[in-house]
Amino acid sequence: MADRKLGLAMTGPFSEPTPAAAAVAKQAEDLGYSSIWVAEFAGPDAIITLTYHAMHTRKVMLGTGVLPIQIRTPGVMGMAFLTLNEISGGRAAAGIGVSSPGLVETAHGAAYRKPITAMREYVQILRQFFTEGRARFDGQVYRTNLRLQMHLTQPQRPRIYMAALNPPMVKLAGELADGVLFNFCPPEMVGGRIALVREAAAAAGRNPDDVDIAMYAFMYVMDDRAAALENLKRFVSNYAFLPNYSRMFATFGFGDELEEVRQKVKAGKRDTAYQAISDASCYRLAAFGGFDAGREWIAQCRAAGVTHPIVWALGETSSQKFTEMVRAVAGA
Repeated sequence: MADRKLGLAMTGPFSEPTPAAAAVAKQAEDLGYSSIWVAEFAGPDAIITLTYHAMHTRKVMLGTGVLPIQIRTPGVMGMAFLTLNEISGGRAAAGIGVSSPGLVETAHGAAYRKPITAMREYVQILRQFFTEGRARFDGQVYRTNLRLQMHLTQPQRPRIYMAALNPPMVKLAGELADGVLFNFCPPEMVGGRIALVREAAAAAGRNPDDVDIAMYAFMYVMDDRAAALENLKRFVSNYAFLPNYSRMFATFGFGDELEEVRQKVKAGKRDTAYQAISDASCYRLAAFGGFDAGREWIAQCRAAGVTHPIVWALGETSSQKFTEMVRAVAGA
């Protein structure tokens, strides 16, 4: 991965498809950012939002960060990303993950089963769609027999980025994906996960250097340090009841703190449960302070082996602060 990559997550006031957001995406492109990422939870639709940004940019890669695979069939997902890829001139990146039972089953009424097998099969089907224009597959989780009725003109087909928290999914990303996307990983811990990616890629007969190592680089642009720390503690405490995240955080040494969060919630102390997260843990997960701190955080990510840091602003960021951050960390 010779090119120096830096991505931007469209968050806060720019998470929706608005003229103001499109202007920031265009500004980021002009400043040298290589990718724009849009997350999806309960709206707006990430692929449609990226299509809007495709109409206002020329070069940046357009990635979802990330879409749960269970709430769109592989065929629907494939058609959507191929359409975005055609509109954008070959710039689409399918950032996908297995999410959590709560989001998949409770919010969307879909089935959450065999996440590793499901992801393996899903990526194999997407590959067929993207490279051949059709897919025939009969697996444990997914079955499909679909020929796309689309005229594909772009030689660069959509890239596949796999969100990975724990070793089995990390290894699968190295085996199958164009890129891996890490989330909430302290820079000092990411090296071990990168090693798993590279080992799996080599075992699959791939060049490990062909797998892009992307990671969200969380940073606060709030002036109030205490408020920023509280904000992150509340944010992280929300993951205490998500098994995949809890397992990952435990490997980082946060297991006791998250267990205390769970115990406080069970004891009826939900409003103060976040206080179990320490300041020290927060400083391992995000950058606090001025924009120089953000640039240093990105440098730490790169030094750890991340090839594609993605700037993600946390906290109650205003439009002015967000745009200032975009300019300040460009080129980091």
